Formats: sequence, C-alpha cells, structure tokens
Amino acid sequence: MPPKTKTQGAKKKDGIVRIDPKKHEEKLKEIEERLTADVLAAPEEALDEVLLNEEEMYEEENAVEEQYSEIESPLAVGHIDLTFTETANEFANSPQCYPPSYYTLSPKERILLLYAENFRKQFVTLYPDRRPLVLALPNECNIQKFVCTTIRPTSFIYIPLIGSEIECAKFVADFIIYEPPEDIMKFPTRLVSPASTLRKRRGNSFEIATLLCSMLIGAGYPAMVVSGIARAETVLNDQRNVPYPHQIKEVKTEEKENPKIWAGQKYKLRTIPDLESHLEENIVEMMKQKEEDEKRLRLEAERLELEEMELIAVDRYHFRRSHAWVVIVDNAPWSIKPKKTYVNDEGDEVLAPPKARFIEPSTGFICDTHCKQYIIIDSVWDHQNYYVNMQNYQRVSELRWNLQDNKDWEHILPGEPPEMRSFTAGSDENISESIRSLGEEKHLDTIRSWVDKLHIGLKEFEERFPHLQKTIYYAGAVHERFSRYSQRDGKSEQLTLYNDDEYKEPSIRWQYYENRSDLLQQIKLFCENGKIEETFYKGRNDSLRFMEYNRDPNEPKTLHFYPTTRVDSLKNLSVSGERIVLNYSNRADLCTLKEFEFKPGGQALKKTIEKFKRQTVRYVPAYKDIAERTIDFDQGKILLKFHYALGALTSSTLSFTKPAKPDYGHEIQFDPQLTKSYKANLSDPDPTPLELYNVLLEELRNEEKVRKQFDKLIEEINGIFDIRKQEIKHPILKFSIFDPLRNAAAKELRIREAVEEEAFKYEMSIKPADFLAPYLISYKKPSLTYEESWAAYNECLFELKTRFVRLLNDLQRQYEDLTSEAKSLQNFLNKFEDQFDNYNYEKLVEQADVIALHKRMIQQRLTLAHEESQKKYETVKKSLLRDPRLNLNRTMSRAED
Repeated sequence: MPPKTKTQGAKKKDGIVRIDPKKHEEKLKEIEERLTADVLAAPEEALDEVLLNEEEMYEEENAVEEQYSEIESPLAVGHIDLTFTETANEFANSPQCYPPSYYTLSPKERILLLYAENFRKQFVTLYPDRRPLVLALPNECNIQKFVCTTIRPTSFIYIPLIGSEIECAKFVADFIIYEPPEDIMKFPTRLVSPASTLRKRRGNSFEIATLLCSMLIGAGYPAMVVSGIARAETVLNDQRNVPYPHQIKEVKTEEKENPKIWAGQKYKLRTIPDLESHLEENIVEMMKQKEEDEKRLRLEAERLELEEMELIAVDRYHFRRSHAWVVIVDNAPWSIKPKKTYVNDEGDEVLAPPKARFIEPSTGFICDTHCKQYIIIDSVWDHQNYYVNMQNYQRVSELRWNLQDNKDWEHILPGEPPEMRSFTAGSDENISESIRSLGEEKHLDTIRSWVDKLHIGLKEFEERFPHLQKTIYYAGAVHERFSRYSQRDGKSEQLTLYNDDEYKEPSIRWQYYENRSDLLQQIKLFCENGKIEETFYKGRNDSLRFMEYNRDPNEPKTLHFYPTTRVDSLKNLSVSGERIVLNYSNRADLCTLKEFEFKPGGQALKKTIEKFKRQTVRYVPAYKDIAERTIDFDQGKILLKFHYALGALTSSTLSFTKPAKPDYGHEIQFDPQLTKSYKANLSDPDPTPLELYNVLLEELRNEEKVRKQFDKLIEEINGIFDIRKQEIKHPILKFSIFDPLRNAAAKELRIREAVEEEAFKYEMSIKPADFLAPYLISYKKPSLTYEESWAAYNECLFELKTRFVRLLNDLQRQYEDLTSEAKSLQNFLNKFEDQFDNYNYEKLVEQADVIALHKRMIQQRLTLAHEESQKKYETVKKSLLRDPRLNLNRTMSRAED
C-alpha cells in the first residue's frame, strides 16, 4: 500500500463509517425483553418448555463461540505467506499436467504478494472492525496467487457466448455445479483456476464468479468479481422460496391471420357531437383517482417500512455469510462497449455516470443494485486492479460506482488500468508541466494471468449440464432441463406447477421437445382433469398444428391444422362419439363448416350440415346463394337455406324429399309435390320445374360426394391417431447434416451411396437398352438352341407388338367415346335450346368446346403413336437379328438359300 500522509489517514479514519454488525443490538434487546415478558406471563408448562429451549440455544451459542474462538486474530486472517513456498516437486509431474505457472512464482508475482500483504496489514490496523480482504488465496497446487491474476479473459467461438452477458451467465450456471462452503461464515480457504473449474465442473462462489468474470471480460464487458456478504438463501443457492422467475413459454395455438388493409376514404362524415352530460362520470373518475392516490401512498409507506425492517438482522449470522458474485459496471472508463450519454442542464451531452448490474453466478440471474439478496460489498477486482469499498451506506443500492474516486474506492495498484490514470498539477507547478505522458509514470501493474488457456469442447458445450440434466426447485414449481439428444423422446425442458409446497400435488405440466421427426414442440398436461394439449411445428405431412384430447378415450378430441398447407383448407376438426365438426378457412367453394352426425360405430351417417359464405366474386342472387345445406339420411330429406338479402328479416328455404332410387338405366322421376319452398321476398321469381329438377340432381350428386368425404375423413382421422400412437411409443430424433457430433457415419453412407449412384448412371448411359434380357431369364443358360432362340425372338416381338396394339386400341376407344359424347351433347342442345337461360347454355357450350379440344388431342396422339410404334418395331427386330445371344444363323442361311 502506498504511504499515506497524516491528513489523509485522519480523513479516512474520521470521515468514513462502515456497516457495524452490532448496530441493531438495542432493537434486538428490546425484542428479547418483550419475549421474556410474554414468557413470564405464560403458564408454568409453557415456561418450562421455553426455558428448556433457551438452555439448548445457549449451549449451541457457546459451541459456536468456542468454534469461532479457534479462528486466528484479525491480523492473521487472510495472511499472505511471504516465504514464497513452491510445490514443484509435488505437482511438476502430476497426472493433471499443470503448467509451471501453477506451482511456481515469478519475481513480479512475489512483488505483487509483498505489496498486497503490506496493504492488508495497514488495512487491518486502520479498520479493525472491517472484514478481512480476499487478496491472495491458495490455488489447486497450494500456491498463493494474487486474485487479479487468477482471472483469465477468454472469448469462445460459440455464438451464444459472444456478446451476450445473459447467455454467458446462464451457461456458467448450467455448466458448473455450485458447491456452498462447508462453513459459510469462514474466510475462503482456496481459489482454484477457472481452467480447473471448467474441468471439474464444480466450484464455490468465488471460483464460479472468477470463471464468469473471465468469460465476460473476454466478451468485452467491464465485469468484476465482488466479495461481500449475501443472504443465507443466496449463499446456499436455495430457491424454494423464490417464485418461478421465468416467463412460462406458452406456444400460441392460433395461427395469426394477416389483417386486411382497406384503402382510406377520401371523404368522411363528421362525428356526431356529444350532447350528454358527463358530470357523474367525471365525479366517479375523480373519486377513483383519489382512491388510487391513497392506495399508492399507503403502499409507498408500507414499502418504506419494509425497507427499514430489512436493515434489521434476520439472525445472528446475518452479516457474516461470505459470498462472491459478479458486477458489470456500465459506462466504466475502460469499457469497450458503447457508452451511454445524456444532456445536462446546460444543454451539453455528457457521459452518464457508471451504473452497476449484478450477476449471481450460481443461478445466472441478472439484477440491478436494488436486489435484496446482497447486503455488504467489501471489495471488487478484475484482471487489472483491486478496489476496496470505503463508502458509508446502508444498502447496496446506495453505492457509487465511480472507481476513479479514491474517497469511495481505495485501489491497491494506483493508476491501473491506464484509462483510469489521472494527474493534476500542484499550485506551485507550471501549467505547461500539468500534462505528463502516461508512459513516464511508473506504476506497479498486474502480470499476465498464470491460468492455463480456457477451453470448452463442442461435446461439453452441447451437453451443457454436468449430469445431462438439471433440476431446480422453486416455490410451487419444479424446473427440469435436459441436454440435447440425452432423452430418448427428445425432451429438452419440463416445468411442473404444484398446489403445495411439498411438491406432491401437481397441477399443470409443460414438456418441451426438440429435434423430433414428428415435429412435436410442446405437451401441456392438466393433472387435475387429465386434459392433454400437443403442439407441433409447421411441416408435418398431415399439417397438424395443435391437438387437444383427454386421457378418457370417450371424451371429445380436437385437432387444429395449418390451413394454408392443406389442400382442403381445413382449420380445425372436433371428434366425439357421434359427431364430427370441421371448420375451414378460405376455401374456393366458400364452405366454412361441415358437421357429420353418425350412428355409434362411425359407419352410417344420420345427418350432415354444411355452411357457406356469401358469394362475392360474381353476383348471385340471395335466393340462389346457398348458406346452409342439411342432409337428413334417416328421413331422406335435403334442406337448403339461402343467404339473407339486403335488409331482409328472413331467408328463403328449399327442401326436397328424395325420390325412390330408379332402376338401372332409368332416370330419376321428379315429383313437384315432394318439394317445399319458402320465399323471403315475394317479388323473387318462382323456380321452374326444370330448375328444381336440376337442383335436385345437383344435391343428389352432392350427397354421394358427402358420403365419400365422410368415409375418407374417418380413414384420415384413424390414420392420424394411429400415427400419433406410434410416434409416442417409438419416437425418432433427427439431426442436421452439418452436426459434426452425429453425422460421421451418415456422411460416409451418403458418400458411398452417391458414388454407387453415379457409377450406375454412367453404366446405364453407355449401355444400350436390352430388350431381350427379360425373355432369357427363364432358360437359365448362357447359350440357346435354334428352337429356343426362335421362341425367344418371336416372344419378344409379339410382346412388343401386343403392347403397341393395346396402346393404339386404348387411344381409339377414347376417341370414339369423345365423339359419341360430343354428338349426344349437340343433340341435347338442339332439342332443349329454348329451355335454358344464358348462364346454363354458356356452360354447356363451354363443355362442348372442351370435348372438342380433347378429341383433337387424342387424334394427334393416335397418329404419333402409330408412327412411333412402326419405327420402334423395326429397330427392335433388327437389333434382335444381330444379337449374339440368339442362335439364328441357320435361319439366316435358310433365308439366303
């Protein structure tokens, strides 16, 4: 410690008041006297129990006092061994392969230790009531090292650990197992290197804080290790009284629809003036505001009272529990991060004062200085300097974090880091000499860290948790997290909320999944009623998005889909024992709902209901635009309900009683008496019998279509449920082709398959088509006789000719069918031309044009197929005559003769 003048020593001794652990002894005595008076007023039996408890407490206090009486005097606590004992003989060839910097001391390290020991002795002498400082602790090789040199700033290549203090804090809290000290009131006995902490994956608060500080400094943050006093829950990492601190990740079950943007109107009507009196409403609002102000003042008074109560010691060890954490000093002079500014009263833009944020290394939580878990700060340090807190304060939030102010922070190494050096010339010095080069100043600075390079392997980084999982108990909640690919079902996280504090009555459970081939994202289980909700990512073959069901198989099930990726635009589907309801979104036929009511067993339909939107693309009168279609299969009726006309109170309806099914080849007989209709507007024209007959035929065709849709729907629903059972029973995980930990075997297999495929393609490209090979398989010998060769030759040509003839006959049949259909349609148009309106007549004409187009296409294909078949037949015939596998020489010789 640098020499001090008498004036400086007097100022610090007289002007600075520290937090005294005995400050609240008078209040504690008052409480004890009140309790004693209550005990004296109690019955004798209760008095005996209290006296017995007091005797036990007295014995425990005596035992604790005897235990602490064995501790050395304040002058000896934190003593630095100046004999500089080295342990090279013990650890030079150890299995841990420590580098020499671990068990030896360089000359400059010895100077730093001498300087630190001198500072410690002066500090203890000047402030005997202060807690001892953590300056130099033994490392894993039993060598005392200056704490500033134990910090090893390191930046890692993993994206989450680059430029994110939140991710760094979370990773350290997950990667390292926190071990509270055996005696939380004693001075820390050792501080191992961050490299050893990473290797062992366990450590106390000082070791984890040093590791986190090394990572944050490497990421560019002005981080420092804090040594002080914390509450018992923080020191023991007991979060059972803390509510669940994170926001529950609720996956949205409704797909967000893009809102329609309407063009703004050029002209708008003026709003109607409000002529009603709002006196009563204003009075009610004033009374409400007054009540809120009174409530706010009452809560503020309660808060101040609670803050005063928080200053009272909870127990006799309230100011003795040592702990270490990390602080980030934003806007620090040595920070490389962008600094915050503000405009002062004079209009100038100036730097904002340094502001601190605390990070608890055991949990990874980041909080401001108003958090209640920290009580006293003794000192802070980083890899460049060590600072002792010399401020007078009652709460940690009252601290000032300008480390350049020597009245608030006493630093061991003066002027370090260089960004914090300041020099002011005396009054008797020349102004020209007031600015000196920093290079001319000679200060003792820290050395390069003696810690080995920090390293986190890819496998360790991905596993994250030491035992592949981590469980944290909160107040009424249990949070479990798992390493990637460590669970067979791909579970990555699980949160369970309980109704009791003993974690025996679960209420809701969230399970989150990753890397599932079935794209399962979340399962939400309601333990009380057995309701289960499953959520999926986009990309499944069935477009399933959300599934809601109950453990009881008889309860209804609801399936939600991604309508944009389904052909039928199905949005959701509800299945019960006798009913299926389907909702659609943006269908081309404007259908919005389909409801199927069937008999138990799902085989026979009882009733179907279909609902449609109003036609907007082309104009259709309201009395012709169907809004709801009901088919009653039991009673054999079809009911059509049309849309409401503009300004109408009722809508038109039309019902049919289905006629008997005609014999094969006969048409349906239409009976107008089996039709009932209601016109909402009497001016609407009455439908003709032909129009009613066409509507009936259309509805009968629609009925058959509905039956097929129902059968297909039942098959699809059963298929989805069967697939989900297999996916739950046998989950399959997937991984990226760029995953270096899992794709080695897959990469070799893909390379081998690609080589084989390329070789096969090349072989097939240079090898001509072999027409004869299928006909030589049955002979099973390399050479054929004359008769066998002739049989194979004829069989190959006959098969080829038969194939061409079949193709030509098929095309000819299609051509004749289209010709017959065109003639029938033309005769129908000529016969009933006067009975159609323009719209239906145009549809029939369009249908005739389509038939003519198909007829021309079939005719062209027939001509091309006939020409190609002749060429192909001659080519194959010539190749067979030249094929050496056929013994046709005698045939050729006979042909020449």
